[in-house]
Amino acid sequence: MTTQLERLEKILGGKIEQRDARVIPGTVEVKGLRVVYFSDDGKNPSGKQFWNLTTHTNPHFATSGGVNERGCKITLPDGQLFHAVGYHGDLDGWRKDIEAGAKALHLLLARIEGGRLLISDGRAFALSDCKVEFC
Repeated sequence: MTTQLERLEKILGGKIEQRDARVIPGTVEVKGLRVVYFSDDGKNPSGKQFWNLTTHTNPHFATSGGVNERGCKITLPDGQLFHAVGYHGDLDGWRKDIEAGAKALHLLLARIEGGRLLISDGRAFALSDCKVEFC
């Protein structure tokens, strides 16, 4: 017998991630998708920070695809907070847009590699030493 969840997944064309089975964005490679984390500015809501970061360049370097918040934040052992964003399509263009926005806004960027969060200032932290929250 087909469950309601299975019917919904069939309609939507993919698996629905269960809350207790969430995967930290950037820990599993997804073809055509890149994940980067940006440091919280300590002043604005994360949505406004995302907007400022991703709309800084005009015109955009990216010529296709898009960027979105990934619903995950990571707090370092020292309390510094990072938010996840994912981008697809023109990967090089979106990377340039995000890097330019981060530079202009004086934000750090980070990526996950081998179970560690690598910060653009040279620091690295084991994910197991960080607090990960899904929002």
